[in-house]
Order: sequence, then C-alpha cells, then structure tokens
Amino acid sequence: MMELHSRFVVTPWRSRQELMQLRRDLYGLNDDNVDRRQGAVNKVLAWRARKESLPLLLESTVDVVDVMIQDEKGVLDHNAKRLLYATAISRFITGYLDTQIDLTRDRPSWFPPGKALQPPLSLLEVRHCIVHRQMPSLGELKRSAQTALTWLWEWYWAHLEAAFGLPSSTPSSSHPFNHDNDSSGVSDRLHSLLKTYLRDRKSEIKAKRRGDLCTAANNAVAAYKARFSPSPTTPPSAATQAALLGVLVQQSLILPADKKAGSSMSGAFLVWTPLLLAFAVESASFVAELLALVINEMNGEWRREEEREGLCEWAVHALSSREWQGARAGQERAMREKVLGECMTELGTWNMRLAEGIISGMEDGEAQLWRAILDAGRSEVETEVMVPDHTRAVQEEKDEDAKMRVEVEVAEPLPAEEDVQPVDNAELSDATDKIKGPHKVVGLWKPKPIGWLPEGWDEDA
Repeated sequence: MMELHSRFVVTPWRSRQELMQLRRDLYGLNDDNVDRRQGAVNKVLAWRARKESLPLLLESTVDVVDVMIQDEKGVLDHNAKRLLYATAISRFITGYLDTQIDLTRDRPSWFPPGKALQPPLSLLEVRHCIVHRQMPSLGELKRSAQTALTWLWEWYWAHLEAAFGLPSSTPSSSHPFNHDNDSSGVSDRLHSLLKTYLRDRKSEIKAKRRGDLCTAANNAVAAYKARFSPSPTTPPSAATQAALLGVLVQQSLILPADKKAGSSMSGAFLVWTPLLLAFAVESASFVAELLALVINEMNGEWRREEEREGLCEWAVHALSSREWQGARAGQERAMREKVLGECMTELGTWNMRLAEGIISGMEDGEAQLWRAILDAGRSEVETEVMVPDHTRAVQEEKDEDAKMRVEVEVAEPLPAEEDVQPVDNAELSDATDKIKGPHKVVGLWKPKPIGWLPEGWDEDA
C-alpha cells in the first residue's frame, strides 16, 4: 500500500483569513474607515522576530507603509524622512532584483499570462540615484513609495484570493489608489450625487436664502451616507472617501468650468464650501486628505495654468479663511506648518505662491518668521535659474564692437598761462557712487577658471 505524504508549509499567519485581514489593514480597505496600518505593521514585525524569512513582497509592503506612517506623525525632520523613504525603496528594489530569476521561474499558474514582472522603470531609476547619485528629493521619494505600493498590490496582494482558491472580492486589475478602474461604478454614482447638490445649491443662491435655511449640503451628505455606508452606524469606507475626493478634485468639479487666469474663485467657494465643511464634520481625515490631493493636483504638470491657480486658491482658502476655521479646529497651526514645510522643501512657482497666500493670512509674529524663510527660498530659486549664457554674451559684445566707431582726436595742449584746477575729492566720490554696482564694460570680460571661488568664500558656511 502506497503511503501518502502531506506537504506542510510553515507560515507566520495562522490562517488565510488573517493574511486577508492584514491586506485590508495595510491598504485601508476596512469598511469602518478606521486606520489600522500601525497595528498591521506591528504584527508583521512580530512575525519577523519569530521567523526571519518572510515573503519579500510582504516585507517590502510593510516597510513602505511603516515609513509613510512615521512621515504622517510629523516628528521627523526633513533629512530623516528622505533617508527612511530611500532605505525602504532601495531594499525593495534590490531584494526584488536579487530574486528576480527565482520569481520569474516560479511564476504562479494563476497569474495572468504576459503580465510583466519588471517593476516600473521609474523605481529602478530612483534606486540608482539613491545608491550611486544624488539623493532624490522628498517629494520624488514619496511618489516612488506610492508607485511601489501600487505595484506590490497588482503583483502580490490582489491575487491572494486566487492563490487560496477563494472567490475574488477585489478585481486584480485595480488597486486602492486607482479610482479610474472602479468597476462598481462608485465614481459615477458620486458624480451624480454631486451634480444634484450643485443644482440645489445654485437654486438656494438664486433664492438668496439665509444660511440656516440652506439644506442642500446636509441633504447631499445624508444621501452619501445612505448609499455608501455599510450600515446605519458605520461611515463610508476610506476607499469611498478617496473616490469622493477624486471626483471633486481630480475631475475639477470644484473649479469653475470657464476658469480664466486671474479670475475670482468666490463663486466656487460660495457653491462648494458648505458641502466640503459638511463632509469634514463626518470624517476627521477629510480636510487633510482634501488638502493633500489639491496640492498634488496643483503641482501636476498635466494641469492647465488656470486650473493650478484655482487649486492654489482653494488650498489658501481652506487654510486661512474664517469659514474653514471650525474644520481646522485645534490643528490649524500644525496643518499650516505641514503645508508650508512641504512648500519650502519642494520649491516651485506654485508652491511658493501657495506659501505666499498662507503667510499673508497669518498674524504678524508668525508671518514674519515664515516670510524670511520664503524670501530665502525665493532667492535660492532665482540664483539657480539665472544661468549665464556666455555664447550669447560674447555675440552681443561682438555686435556692439562692430557698431562702435572710435574717433581719435589729438588733444591740443593747454595754454601755459591757464591754471589747471585739481579735481575735487567730493566730486570724484559722487562720480564713483553713480557707477556703483554691477555694470558691463564691453571688451573687458575676464574669464574665470573652472572651480574659481571669490575671495572670502567660506566652504563651511
């Protein structure tokens, strides 16, 4: 009689349900809208202490999520955040490349054929810069971390049901950060709900109703909860809230359809502020997530300049206006400092404009400090942008020399009987003051060798 031998695989998780719950916690897919990422990270750290060898993609996910949690706490300085993000990304990419052959050879049978196992080229480039070149900026590292989580979802987490032989509850073609592939039509239903609110709100404005008689915002929030809450006592999920923000911001619903450069945003504020404040009352994380998405879209190069201007004014309005004071609650100063810190870190036209708008609404003492930091950042950007074009300068000098016609005149000697008056020192000093400052002398440009530093330069400064 043939003996049957069973193969047992020792795993850190007790059951498949525990691993599925870990996925929901790490990616914020719980229906109760509670952030359980820290607990999920701690659980995997406990697994790592008991069993050194964990699946590479699981460990990489936890490392990236852990860095994001530490970043959101706001207790680390800028350089420490860069180092943490760089470590998590480089560990993930290096570990994957070291095991790429094994992962390709042991390709699961349930994985879609023709699916590329290669991580995005942007992650490979960022990892190369981390190891061999200049450290990427914090903003670039954050975007790379988000890209890594997206790739990990598509390759690893979205296929757990197929690996365990369970019915699929999450489409493998989508992930929690991509609402464009929403197969359940959540975005369409949200868009319809918001269009209904827009129609009702415009009717209220035309009727000139008092604020306490305006019910469009409350009706829209009630309909939102009724349609998307899993139970009467449970708020909509984090994924649903993210989809809501995507419709409002990414689909430009909160921007005027005919937005022109320099045009007023008061109409958009009047229409959408009541609804956004009503959503903020229902969810403590709504304002922070709204600001993050607005600023991210503002810095997107795919946006028109008029749209970026409108998004910038929305961020300033949410952080500075009296209407939003209740939504900011006791976190007003922390929210402003977080946004200003990100603006000063990632210097750019719209970030500096956003910082200028926020600082203008501050009190004098706090505004003076941030104004000095903004001026220093602006001067740094101007210095980097002002790169001299030596070829053009030389050509201009040649053109000017060609236009010059020098006429040499022989000065006649002065009569002997006339006295030559000395030049007054005061007049000389006045003439010197008039030409004080940078000026151009044609034909007298002296080239400087590469690496030349002006006198008095302090390398340690």
